[in-house]
Amino acid sequence: MAGLIQIFVLVLGLFAFSRAVLRFKGGSIKLGELLFWAGIWILGILFAVFPGILNWLSSVGGFNRGMDFAIASSIIVLFYLMFRLYVKLDELDQTITKMVREMAITKAKK
Repeated sequence: MAGLIQIFVLVLGLFAFSRAVLRFKGGSIKLGELLFWAGIWILGILFAVFPGILNWLSSVGGFNRGMDFAIASSIIVLFYLMFRLYVKLDELDQTITKMVREMAITKAKK
């Protein structure tokens, strides 16, 4: 069973890594974003191919099992991504508000 999960994670990681590279080549993501996502997917691939790394990291981090470490790390990354989305959404909201105000002022002057 563990072999099947490892194969699934390996295939998913390779697919997602290739999507990140293609998006970078297409210009839809920047170099920093490519490096972030490439790092995430490369780590996933490494953990799938060498699951002992997770056990070693978990012992260094004070966790009992490798999956505990993986889940805790994933939650931290998800919170970071949610924060980034929140910041981007707030910036977008402010930009739209500013544009609507300028359009309303322009229309009122006519």
